[in-house]
Amino acid sequence: MTERKRTEDRVRSALRDLEAPDEHLAEERGRQVVEAAFESRTPVPPRSRTPLRAGVALLAGAAIAVLALTPAGADVREWIADTIEVGEEDPEPRLTSLPTPGSVLVEAPSGAWVIREDGSKRRLGDYERATWSPNGRFVGVSRGSELRAIDPAGNFRWSIETGAPVRAIDWSSDEGFRVAYLAGGELHVVTGDGVTDSPIGPAADVAPAWQPESDPAAAIHRLTYVDVENRVVSVATDSGRVLWRTQEYFDPVRSLEWSADGKRLLVVSGKSAIIQNAEGGAFLKGPIATGVEHASISPDGHEVAIVSSGPRGTELSLFSDTASVERLYSSGRGNPGAEFEAPVFSPDGEWILLPWPEADQWLFVNADDKRVTAVADIARQFDADGKGKAAFPAISGWCC
Repeated sequence: MTERKRTEDRVRSALRDLEAPDEHLAEERGRQVVEAAFESRTPVPPRSRTPLRAGVALLAGAAIAVLALTPAGADVREWIADTIEVGEEDPEPRLTSLPTPGSVLVEAPSGAWVIREDGSKRRLGDYERATWSPNGRFVGVSRGSELRAIDPAGNFRWSIETGAPVRAIDWSSDEGFRVAYLAGGELHVVTGDGVTDSPIGPAADVAPAWQPESDPAAAIHRLTYVDVENRVVSVATDSGRVLWRTQEYFDPVRSLEWSADGKRLLVVSGKSAIIQNAEGGAFLKGPIATGVEHASISPDGHEVAIVSSGPRGTELSLFSDTASVERLYSSGRGNPGAEFEAPVFSPDGEWILLPWPEADQWLFVNADDKRVTAVADIARQFDADGKGKAAFPAISGWCC
């Protein structure tokens, strides 16, 4: 990225955060100008009608001319631009590199893919689910009721038949010798060589999460999951002993994620994000955020990236354990219903990958200075057959 581009990104971010006096009143006046121009237009016969987008652009141009010298001009121009376009302006046409070291694992309708730091992609095969092993040495994948282990080049290692479609997979984060999977309403753990498959018990349809342990050589393989009574449970999988169990959550638990040091557990329940400690107790009293669509905990556990609806559209905010909140990115008032997918931290915690399906973009947002690098045409880049009908992919993890 050039220095000029970085400067433009910083200016754009600053302008988004700027609030003029009585700006909501000025914005309303601007909207009225646009609506009045639209109502006073001369109807065009259907056969020669200018395309709607072009007509809106002409009206927007007239409104901008009227407001160019008013204090609210910039805000109204932003509203008009957001109304016409969805996504970041001037995105990169293709993903040519990641902003920081690591590899991204992707689940697409065309299969599982690995993206390297230099932007190169490899399709691993026609798989539905995927998870990294520690240090990215292997990948756990599934297709229907088959669970496989492969290497990042797609080479086969082992497989088992689970008896029911696999709903979720998580490879243990210690020495990597356990793989948890959810199938047929039951949670199982299979050894990392695929030899021994042990049932844990009934579980809710929520991806389980291994708790990282500081000494892999002495790991007891602590697995966290949601039981059928909507309680978060930690179990020592080698012995089957339940280490702790929370009270039943009022709202359905939607996701679990441990910090890399295994000291903090992020729980998203309904529209709330809660932090628990390693013993299942409350790390912070009450939810750290409400109105939550998605959330992700940073590798060091000190920050949580939250996607929620805000006054400027759908927002990505960073919550720290010092109780500070910082807005990193907003879709803009013109896209109040924008739907981002779950944010994903880079391994070093410096960047957040924010998928935006509606815009067909990936946004790489710097957690420190709010720089944004957008990449367009994401779905087509994972279209294996080249027919241009691929759906937007999901992120399974950013590893190592």
